[in-house]
Amino acid sequence: MQINDKPDPIQIRKARAFHDKLVKYLREYEDYLLHVKSDGTLVSHRDIIHEFINYMYSELVTDFDQITVPIVTSKYYAYYKRENKLEISKDEMKHILKGFFTFLYGKYGLINEEVMKELTIKEA
Repeated sequence: MQINDKPDPIQIRKARAFHDKLVKYLREYEDYLLHVKSDGTLVSHRDIIHEFINYMYSELVTDFDQITVPIVTSKYYAYYKRENKLEISKDEMKHILKGFFTFLYGKYGLINEEVMKELTIKEA
């Protein structure tokens, strides 16, 4: 897309619909986390995932299969570090996002195998 090009309105609507669906899934994930995490952990995980969902909307991601490894790892991580004062390691970010993706797979059968493989934290 050129600098002066405007995003396609259809693409924006599709990205918004995908965003809204992911926010709904996040609310369900939050209910799940209430049973397995402390309140502070729940809030931080929810906030990071919600910001990730918003980031994907800004990238006009319209489908689960359009989520790429660079979006999940380097692009979002760089964006998060730039926009937030909180220190978080790349492994912590991967762990949080992997929890959400694992939930989506377990509940809805949604999987992006390349992303899940990348979110696996490699042992040193």
